[in-house]
Amino acid sequence: MRKIFLLLIVISASCKKDNTPPDLQLKTGSGYTYSDLTLTLGAHFTVGMIANSGASDLQLIYTEVAFDGANTTRLVSRIWMTAAEANHCEKDITITTRNQAGTERWVFDVNDADGRISKKEIRVTVQ
Repeated sequence: MRKIFLLLIVISASCKKDNTPPDLQLKTGSGYTYSDLTLTLGAHFTVGMIANSGASDLQLIYTEVAFDGANTTRLVSRIWMTAAEANHCEKDITITTRNQAGTERWVFDVNDADGRISKKEIRVTVQ
């Protein structure tokens, strides 16, 4: 009976699907923005994204923005991964703030082939 129980545990463990989402990190080197900040009207900043696959191949990196506390976001860029980028991808995006005071919430996303998403966010106060 004990052998049957152990066999069932081994079979059960081997059937579990890896549910690891893709990993998304923001570059922290010189010239890159990776945390909340305050900028002037029409200022530029660069965000570098580093994505690594989890359980499935990388599929898409995209950037969204929401202004002044709005819940809805606007798609700013969408980059589909090539076969060479299925496991690792690095992309930079240069952003220009609005010529209007307020807040901008920038959301950086990476999707894998099974629909899992990882996100990072930067809030910009524009003065």
